[in-house]
Amino acid sequence: MSGLIITPLQPVLLPSSIAGRPSDDQHYDSTSSITTQNPADVVGAEPPVGCAFTIGKSSDIGKFLVATRNIRADEIIIDAEEALAVGPKQATHPVCLNCYRRVDGSYLCPRCQWPLCSEVCAQMENGAHQKYECELLANREAYPTKEELEQDDCRLYDCIAPLRIVLDNHRNPERSRLWLGLEDHRLYRQKIGIWHVDRKTVVEPVLNKWQLGENTNEEELQRACGILEVNAFEVCDDDKTISARAVYSHACLMAHNCVPNTACCVNPATQRMTVRAAVDIPAGQMITTSYTFTLDGTLRRRSHLKETKFFDCCCPRCCDPTELGSHLSSLACPRCSGRNYTVPEDPLNPASFWKCQGEKCGNRIGSDQVNQLLACLQRKADELNYDDFQGLEIFIETWSSLLHPNHSLLIGIKYYLCHFYGNAPGFLLKEMSWRFLTRKMKLCEELLNIARILEPGDSNFHCSLLREYELAENELFQRMAIEEEEENELSHGDHE
Repeated sequence: MSGLIITPLQPVLLPSSIAGRPSDDQHYDSTSSITTQNPADVVGAEPPVGCAFTIGKSSDIGKFLVATRNIRADEIIIDAEEALAVGPKQATHPVCLNCYRRVDGSYLCPRCQWPLCSEVCAQMENGAHQKYECELLANREAYPTKEELEQDDCRLYDCIAPLRIVLDNHRNPERSRLWLGLEDHRLYRQKIGIWHVDRKTVVEPVLNKWQLGENTNEEELQRACGILEVNAFEVCDDDKTISARAVYSHACLMAHNCVPNTACCVNPATQRMTVRAAVDIPAGQMITTSYTFTLDGTLRRRSHLKETKFFDCCCPRCCDPTELGSHLSSLACPRCSGRNYTVPEDPLNPASFWKCQGEKCGNRIGSDQVNQLLACLQRKADELNYDDFQGLEIFIETWSSLLHPNHSLLIGIKYYLCHFYGNAPGFLLKEMSWRFLTRKMKLCEELLNIARILEPGDSNFHCSLLREYELAENELFQRMAIEEEEENELSHGDHE
């Protein structure tokens, strides 16, 4: 299916959404005890008739989806769900307010003077822009300046999605139940300061600059901002020409797990969400997705989830020092000269000591020393030129003496190279030497071993790697067949 595939290529979602999160200052564990609830008692979305899930509720994590029967791998769980609201991402470059493709400001909406991609989007009768904000912005002559449109992070676009949620709630009272069922983590957002950021980037422009105080107020806008920050999925296409976020009434109720049992896909043209089972899901089990980057280590994943989704993840992967044997956080033990690996004694505690797994070593390293090393290597990784494949390979070779071969700092680069080799100009499959062809296959094999652990089943991550591996393998077989045929011809000629 075309559209957004939520994979490690999506750095975060922002991507992503989570509903049914813990209340403020609670920890989140998707394996905690659960109860199901009569849909009529649930404020918010109700399960569609004949679907394979119901809405459960837990004192620890709130609402979530739970399977009502055995669900087979690859079975569709949520089929093309329509978004409750769609709008531009935060801090985005200027985009069309209907199709969300990048714009240069050369075509403006005839009514409100906001940039659109073309006359096609300007004439859409049911476009989100015409449906919600166009008339209001036109009446207030509220449009971005030329200088603002030249910014790669035009913050005025932050206002559009929250405003649409407010207006939808006003104009469609029958949908208010759905909006009421979505978490916004008001108290926690106030405590960590994001509330004040939203006031500056959304509330003040809408109420003061655009003078829309007759249409909304700070409380409504802050709630809309919270709903988006907690629940929104990213919408993009393979070429990253679309930049949007969307909220869904059922999909956003999926609980988080760093080893999810579903794969999600958003059609960028319709913004409809499809969720399918990546593995068999037994009746009574939570239906989960991941709201963070699969190839990040535990420290970074948990920090990202806390900062963007407002909860502390305590899933089995986060609780395991080896990350279920994937070793995305493991370091080479300096005392063992890399023969054994060092892992955190308590992976849920950022201040934990790290200890060598070698039976005869037991060397311990303080968290400060570990953090200094990782910060230094992260800076070096951030400075890499991803057009320079040799530099990437040198980075991998150089720092493999300090890190596990699967460490997130290395595996992220390896994942990039899996797709670079065979697809980049000068490195197309037919052009590559045997050396790079076999290198691509080796990298794919390494990543596939990780995918089987962290995104088991037919996940998007696994399928993309398998596709790259099979393309390289087919090219290799073709070359071997050609060589064999040429050798046979030479041998036949010698006999003659």
